[in-house]
Amino acid sequence: MTGDIDRLRQYLAGNESRQLEFKSATTQFDSTKLMRYCCALSCEGGGTMIFGVSDDKRIVGTQAFSDPAKTERDIYNRIGLRCTFETLQSNGKRVLILHIPRSIIGHPTSYEGQYWMRSGESLEPMSPERLRELLNEGTPSYLDENEPGTYSWDEIKLLLAVERYYELIGSRMPGEETQIRDFLRMHFVERAVFDASLFYIRRLGAITLARSLNDFPDIEHRAIRVMRLRGTSITDMVFDRVYSKGYAVVFDDVIDQISALLPVNEDFVGGLRDEHRDFSIVAVREIVANACVHQDFMEHGGIDVTISSQRITVSNPGIPQIPTNRFVDEVYERNESLAEALRILRICEKRGSGIDRALENIEKQQTDAPEFIVRTRSTTVELRKGRFENMGMKERVNAAYLHCCLQAAKGEFLTNSSLRERFGLPKSKTAVTSQVIAAAVDDGLIFLDPATKGSRRTARYLPFYHRD
Repeated sequence: MTGDIDRLRQYLAGNESRQLEFKSATTQFDSTKLMRYCCALSCEGGGTMIFGVSDDKRIVGTQAFSDPAKTERDIYNRIGLRCTFETLQSNGKRVLILHIPRSIIGHPTSYEGQYWMRSGESLEPMSPERLRELLNEGTPSYLDENEPGTYSWDEIKLLLAVERYYELIGSRMPGEETQIRDFLRMHFVERAVFDASLFYIRRLGAITLARSLNDFPDIEHRAIRVMRLRGTSITDMVFDRVYSKGYAVVFDDVIDQISALLPVNEDFVGGLRDEHRDFSIVAVREIVANACVHQDFMEHGGIDVTISSQRITVSNPGIPQIPTNRFVDEVYERNESLAEALRILRICEKRGSGIDRALENIEKQQTDAPEFIVRTRSTTVELRKGRFENMGMKERVNAAYLHCCLQAAKGEFLTNSSLRERFGLPKSKTAVTSQVIAAAVDDGLIFLDPATKGSRRTARYLPFYHRD
């Protein structure tokens, strides 16, 4: 069908996401890749592919799919999706907009027996965890289920910190009816069918606002634990505390305690003492919040924060559902209801921005980049206080790659100058910085922007996932 140019402008005003994909496809587009993209986008709730538009949103025109109706039939025959094309002209250039419906709930779309998912600007086979989640769509999630027992609203207030909810959203404590309405809307509680004066407490409400997690057997082991080591051995601790309350109740206390336990350096300037820390407390806050949101509730354990003089580690149960090298550009939340609740309560950043904010603050301090470590059944983020001279080449390349990802997320590029600034190096260290960039290129993590090929002075780089 013929498309609306205004609708195209609306798409161009946004950015690529799990539901929106731009493809140049100036001459053609591989049919197998098309089927895989349709599968992936349908499993993300449906989406749109726009052909004839480059990644930087320039309208280049496309000759692909000369018979859109035939392609629509082909898609339906091969994967069972009724997709529709719109065709429009923009300044004499043909643009195709393909609308992809969502898959049937509980029945993700596959192609030739394989399920696909987007990973940045590329495709990869769907992870078993994500496939299991899609197959279980329509059934209550772990956090949507109720804890045992029913309670009056007065009993609810003894178990959940209702007043803390209103403190965090910056509102006065309202009357009881408004409290009940707000907590039902947030899915923290559920009214009992057999008696409207009684309520179930959902696990989401308990993990968020429990006065004591020990009152809720299903989630009592989800507490945040903070440890400070005397040296480097986990067996020699000078501080060990378990915060057995809902995350919104205890989060600020946890961050204050971590800040108090961080190593402090003192300088005297003009006779005045100046204290500073080698670890960014903003970065620590974002990473701890991220661990709470992305934990796998099907795995046992809680959030562990371990502090030593040289490093901080934050661990959560479960392995990530996207590769660790896509943490900056990919947006995915394992527990969306918890993430949304913590955002409303001003504990988390807006969707997908937590790691970015942590990296920005680490780069401001010019310290080592975080390392994301995936173990058998858990994920750990390790922060180190070392600067450029303390890093090995592996750490320098990791920092360069994450800097490149951060630059790309802002619509910018990694350059020798930007990387020197990130490491706090003078211009005389240009050659050293070039060695780090070359190593990152050799490792396939970044690539030279073709527009600057052949010019060392203007060379700029993008993360590997920006390749066409």
